[in-house]
Amino acid sequence: MGKGRLGSKGFKVLRKTLKSSKKRSLFLVALLFILSAAISPAIAKLPASNFVVESPQNAQQQASKAIQLYREGKFIEAAAAWKLTANVFLAQGDRLNQAMALSNLSLTYQQLGQWEQASSAIAQSLQILKTQPENKEKLQIQAQTLDVFGSLQREIGQSANALNTWQEAANIYGKINQPLKVAQSKINQTQAMQDLGLYPRACKTLLEVLNKQIEGVKSCQELGQLSKDKLTQKLKKVENESPSLTVAVGLRSLGELLRLVSQPEQSEIILATSLNLAEKLNSPQDIAATYLSIGNTAREIAEREPFRSRRENYEEKAASAYGEVIKLSPSPMIRQQAQLNQLSLLLKLGQVSATEELWRSLNSQLTTLSPSRTGVYQQINFAQSFINSAQTKKLTLVGANPQLPTFNDIDKILARATEQARSLGDKRAEAYALGNRGGLYELTEATPQTQAEKFTQQSLSIVSNFEAPDIAYQFFWQLGRIRKSQGDIEDAIAAYTKAYDALGSLRGDLVGNNAELQFSFRDRVEPIYRELVDLDLQYVASLNKEVKNEKRQSLLIQARDVIESLQVAELNNFFREACVEANTKQIDRVDKKAAVIYPIILGDRLEVILSLPNQPLSVHTKQISQQDFEQTVQDVQGSLKTPDSIIEGFLPEYKQLYDWLIQPLENELATSKVSNLVFVLNGKLRNIPMSILYDGKNYLIEKYPIAISSGLQLIEPKPLAEIKLRALTAGLSEVGKEFTGQFKPLIYVEEELKQIKNSGIPSQPILNAQFTTKEFKKEIGGAGFPIVHLATHGQFSSKAEDTFILAWDSRINVIDFGNLLRNSTLNQGRPIELLVLSACETASGDERAALGLAGVAVRAGARSTLATLWSVEDKSTAKIMGELYHQLEQAKEKKINRAQVLQYSQLSLLKDLKDTKYNHPHYWAPFVLVGNWQ
Repeated sequence: MGKGRLGSKGFKVLRKTLKSSKKRSLFLVALLFILSAAISPAIAKLPASNFVVESPQNAQQQASKAIQLYREGKFIEAAAAWKLTANVFLAQGDRLNQAMALSNLSLTYQQLGQWEQASSAIAQSLQILKTQPENKEKLQIQAQTLDVFGSLQREIGQSANALNTWQEAANIYGKINQPLKVAQSKINQTQAMQDLGLYPRACKTLLEVLNKQIEGVKSCQELGQLSKDKLTQKLKKVENESPSLTVAVGLRSLGELLRLVSQPEQSEIILATSLNLAEKLNSPQDIAATYLSIGNTAREIAEREPFRSRRENYEEKAASAYGEVIKLSPSPMIRQQAQLNQLSLLLKLGQVSATEELWRSLNSQLTTLSPSRTGVYQQINFAQSFINSAQTKKLTLVGANPQLPTFNDIDKILARATEQARSLGDKRAEAYALGNRGGLYELTEATPQTQAEKFTQQSLSIVSNFEAPDIAYQFFWQLGRIRKSQGDIEDAIAAYTKAYDALGSLRGDLVGNNAELQFSFRDRVEPIYRELVDLDLQYVASLNKEVKNEKRQSLLIQARDVIESLQVAELNNFFREACVEANTKQIDRVDKKAAVIYPIILGDRLEVILSLPNQPLSVHTKQISQQDFEQTVQDVQGSLKTPDSIIEGFLPEYKQLYDWLIQPLENELATSKVSNLVFVLNGKLRNIPMSILYDGKNYLIEKYPIAISSGLQLIEPKPLAEIKLRALTAGLSEVGKEFTGQFKPLIYVEEELKQIKNSGIPSQPILNAQFTTKEFKKEIGGAGFPIVHLATHGQFSSKAEDTFILAWDSRINVIDFGNLLRNSTLNQGRPIELLVLSACETASGDERAALGLAGVAVRAGARSTLATLWSVEDKSTAKIMGELYHQLEQAKEKKINRAQVLQYSQLSLLKDLKDTKYNHPHYWAPFVLVGNWQ
């Protein structure tokens, strides 16, 4: 530990005081810090880093030596020095300082992972303190010793006891009026809270400690809703203040927690501030601790990043940060964790030679780990890195590369982790170790599947004794895969259904409060939904249609419900909070004339489920590989975004999609006499409009009005005929100075707003410099507008932070934008009927960017959202919008719904005989209606 913890001036004053004191005094009363968040099997994290409790006069030289050795990371020598110091105090009859020296001895043993010795030392310290008279001096030592005891309890798997111990320490600090120590103890408590899954409580506690640094924020959810700029602004004043270790550690703990609750961008900003403070304090161990968190956060961002170049930048940042930890940290335990995280990253990047070198270094270390919570998870993390790599890259673990761990090496590590977790009484860790051992056996064909099943069942048996859906979902999924490989589809469906139910029970925890789900939603959550649907539909195909009709319907209903739930889960993951609730309505209660179509893209086939009012579900199968299907979709998408493309050359692809998606349903659609088509889309299909599907003579839009639904998450429908229409319109025909060069002027926006005004629907326009965030907020919160129309640049992305609407003075992030509109809804007591975004587009190169469109629609709380999938020439947009409002104005008289309004508007451009260039779907097709279509 460097002098930066107190500052050189503080040490000089302290030593001067000690020399002049005639009374028995304490050499230094400083508090243990637990510096990072909880450890989970997903990735190794920092366990503990500490202040040393120091001590006095007659033993001053010996204690000073022990302190220095501890700070230099020479923990074996420091332990011997503290033991000698305790004996000197015992000989002098100085029982208080003996207790203090023993607590430091326990702390040093903890750094060495020698838990029995640490337990013995702290027990002696606490026993001595019981015999001492009650005074401030005793209470202070007692509180500090409890802090050390709490860290030990946490390390040996007793997090609930650690939380109680740290709370007791905080109460004592409060009694002796030491608010700084109370704050420090609260930081410790948050680590135990995280172990126990109490993430919101941990975040609230940290924000209470940091209330002066992050004013006005009371929860991680509120923090996640702050834009990067706003959060950076809040933290600016922190860097201008004198550095405080309490603030540095508090910010680091908060940054780590934010990563765990899936807010890595906020985590990155907060950790940068923490690092700045640690560097000002010139404390290598605190700098190293922060770098470990920075590396983990960079890794998390890389996992979520859709663009390769930015993903690689964050992977490099993570590798660099881990390197800094290894270089700077005096703690072997922390260095080892950085190495484990580095190993996982190297495996993911396929850097085999570097992985081999690191494995040789770590192998001997892992075999000598003493039983502890940290040690158990280190071994699980190590094994998991290779198992995950084998799963994703189809690597073989049976002696394929003698320089890397073999199947037997990893099996031994997991067996040892299981035994150590059992000896600690840590049921969660034991369940993880057993489950991962089952996953290891699942991977290799050289061992019987019965072993994989045995260990998986043992893990689930442990989990059944306590509430742990975050563990259960993973290993029920694993059990389902094992059953599937055995050819037992019915039992596989049962196991998958339990995994799916466990995910459903997590709800908010899935994206907001659970450390185990911190990494890729696409790798660890989404496949469960898709694989369950695949199994359901396989089983349906195997059943006799007549005899097993009830069973068929049950399976089809589950497949449909799972696909709808996936839509909800994706949106919650998009926002990193549980802001979307499943609220499915039977289609015939919503619209007795609408058909709902669920295209499901699977590895070897396309399945289309059709839901018609008052009829059983039906399913249609096309044998086509996912790769061929998605390539066709990608080709179609490319043709739509380019107005210069010769459309006749692409009509065969449009017809191919029609033949796959619609042609098998034609007879059922015709006999049911439905008048609206509603699509629940997923995957790459979200990137193209269904209106362009072509039967050889006509586009689908020429036959049916079309809408998109995110799993029928509908606000109660209200027909247009019942609404007194009035519009708030805002747009930019120019852009603010800040955005010059980034966005081109939309010169026809004024014409677009003028046409809306002339349509007969009353409107309140805000144009150019008037369209500021402040003015928009004022107008939207005022008189209440059923229609909000924005003719401005915007972008839909698979990341909420990259999804925005452009105002004159700023980008309005999707979360802030949604809050503005929802506040209007609350003020007026009714939702916005129609939100129109006429110049937005999906982010180029982001395959899942259309998710951002659904996100805007959901966040806005509007009944319906009309938006564009790509940027369109604004002259044609002005033309189609003029027709849209003309149709809206006549909707009551014509008795038409929203989907028909859009259909007629698109057809006006498609069939324009005066300007035939607009017949190209580039101009009329990008407009999609999301949400209610009535």
